[in-house]
Amino acid sequence: MSPLKAIIFDLDGTLVDSASDLRDAVNTLLSQEGLRQLDLGEVKSMIGDGVAKLVERAVSATGGDMSRVSELVARFLQAYEANASRQTEAYPGVADTLASLRALGLPLAVVTNKPYGPTIDILEALGLRIYFDAIIGGDTLPDRKPHPAPILAALSQLGVPPEAALMIGDNYHDVQAARAAGVRAVAVTYGYSHKPHAELGADRLIDTMPDLLPIVVNIAAAWETGSTLDT
Repeated sequence: MSPLKAIIFDLDGTLVDSASDLRDAVNTLLSQEGLRQLDLGEVKSMIGDGVAKLVERAVSATGGDMSRVSELVARFLQAYEANASRQTEAYPGVADTLASLRALGLPLAVVTNKPYGPTIDILEALGLRIYFDAIIGGDTLPDRKPHPAPILAALSQLGVPPEAALMIGDNYHDVQAARAAGVRAVAVTYGYSHKPHAELGADRLIDTMPDLLPIVVNIAAAWETGSTLDT
């Protein structure tokens, strides 16, 4: 097998905790519509499949008019993009881990279902933009995760074949997209998973982002001998 030549990261629930800013934007929209407010736990359960799905789930949960979802998505984006990085924070150890991976000479990418604009705003606000050679947002291509196209687009920009890459995410769509693209997958046990982590089908689970480093340090030798990520 090929040695590891690139790592791709999901954003929300993997690199950053953005739930509070998403909740505030959702609740701004719901307030405008005269609908009840959602708590943080409810919003976390709705994150992960792109803005349209988040708004659709929020409107459905509060009894809103589902026929107007397209209009409501546009209004949500107005509220969210104005404050996308106000409360959003990187998870513990993320910046140091990214710096360590770059020091190893590995190119890094972000593949997220969040629109490209707020993705860049968040990465720049948190000082993380400098670590990434490719960034694919949820509106960069016609397809989003779990479709493999966004991962393959990032790998094309990096000039790395799928078998030499690793995807890090927190949810089923990250693992499904990685599998469909022919990429190995590691899932974090924090974030906004819609399924029990053990059921995501990842090659490995990690509890914190720094736990990724020993996997990366040893993975080339493991792949060269045909071992799995459990080695």
